[in-house]
Amino acid sequence: MRPLALHQITAMEASPPDLLSIAAEVGCANACVFVHLPTPNVPFPAVTRAMLGEMRARMADTGVGVSNIEYFPLMADTDVADFRAALDLGAELSAHRLVTHIHDPDDMRAAARLAALADLAAERGLDVGLEFMGLTPACNSIARAVRFVELAARPNVGIAVDCLHVVRTGGTAEQLAAVPAELFSYGQLCDGPDMSVQADYLPEAMDRMVPGDGVFPIRALVEATPAAVPFDVEVPSLTGQQAGVPALERARKAAEAGRRILDAARPTR
Repeated sequence: MRPLALHQITAMEASPPDLLSIAAEVGCANACVFVHLPTPNVPFPAVTRAMLGEMRARMADTGVGVSNIEYFPLMADTDVADFRAALDLGAELSAHRLVTHIHDPDDMRAAARLAALADLAAERGLDVGLEFMGLTPACNSIARAVRFVELAARPNVGIAVDCLHVVRTGGTAEQLAAVPAELFSYGQLCDGPDMSVQADYLPEAMDRMVPGDGVFPIRALVEATPAAVPFDVEVPSLTGQQAGVPALERARKAAEAGRRILDAARPTR
């Protein structure tokens, strides 16, 4: 059975320790948390060093671990050394990997920074998941993400397969199936109302559909990834929050739907 993690923004208003408890309640083995917010106006709850003791206690009580730590964007002027403290915090949470996005339009400079970030991550026992998005023109397709992973040439770097970003960038299950197995890092489950390709879909990124409630070919996308690739369920719902649906209820619905899809999927590698 593939492990399933609960992403923080699926239960946006929950504190990181409470997210761990919610994850346990809805049957998720892990949670994805924020340890680094690159700009002060990002509204996501984040783990602080002062919260570390409570996080560890809640992890021990629930048995829920931390899979991904977010997020570490690579800009044209990024100094990856600035990420050290946040990566140390993630390592102290025994996280599995960090999440990065590429915004730098210079491919070679971005690849060098990705390699440097991977080296910092490796020193702390972390992998690196590169997320491609229409919202990041420098890395806005499966092919672009694969190019950067190959240029970085680090064994702990792989691409992330977020169903929303795959569909909105025109990606297909067939394209994913052609990616070598060793170039994958993790995946994220959500759904959407149509198969349109768009460059700017930020409102939808923060108000997604539960897996199975839309038209995304989620099972095909999962089956195109190797069986060893872990998934989290990332279903932020501003609509649900505004309607007063509790975080636990939203998380339960998303996790149960995600588990059904993972259990039904039959990867071929």
